[in-house]
Amino acid sequence: MDATKAQIGFVAKFDTTTLQVVDTFHVGFQPDELEIVGTKLYVANSGGYMVPNYEHTISVIDLNNKTRTNIEVVNNLHRLRADQYGQIWVSSRGDYYGQPSRLYCIDTNTDQVIDSVMTAVSCMWLDGDSLYICATEFSYITYDTEITYAIVNVKTHEIVTRNFIQDPTVKIDKPYGVAVHPKTKDIYVTDAKNYVSPGTLWCIGQDGIAKWSVRTGDIPAHICFRLTNKAINQ
Repeated sequence: MDATKAQIGFVAKFDTTTLQVVDTFHVGFQPDELEIVGTKLYVANSGGYMVPNYEHTISVIDLNNKTRTNIEVVNNLHRLRADQYGQIWVSSRGDYYGQPSRLYCIDTNTDQVIDSVMTAVSCMWLDGDSLYICATEFSYITYDTEITYAIVNVKTHEIVTRNFIQDPTVKIDKPYGVAVHPKTKDIYVTDAKNYVSPGTLWCIGQDGIAKWSVRTGDIPAHICFRLTNKAINQ
């Protein structure tokens, strides 16, 4: 899609008591995920419908004065996670040709890209200093899909492991969501299979061995834990 014909995206602010929209902020094309750090709202723009001219910016909204700036990153941005070190981790899907999927780190004090990690990312969950990652990376060059996993230490920016699943009985076709229980530290991975059939939710221990699995609906994606009346989700 030509960028001149696409509609720019926006973020809406709701009053939770009235459920009415009270403000809107314009961002980039096809905004995907967002995070708030301090008084700044970060929005990952993908431009996914503008192939091959993807978006390549994170929009930063100052919630005090409602101004917007942009951080230049790379094409087709997707996931966002803020850590405890003043950093935002953003994933890129790549362009499915020569540019691979990658993970990038933003310093929220300077709003600059400070690092990149050589791992593909489709979904990720931050637990402490550990960023759990699943990737289903498709290539139009080979028409193959590569499935990968990783844990990245957000303090050191190092890849701790390339596979947190050690159980050979775990068969996952298309990992589509990942989460870590805040108390038990069990790892939950959803399998979207062929995207048109019921999926599977796997529970995997920290030792990489499966504890159980259960059938879900089609394309299981996001996970939320409810602990003592407090919901935790990413």
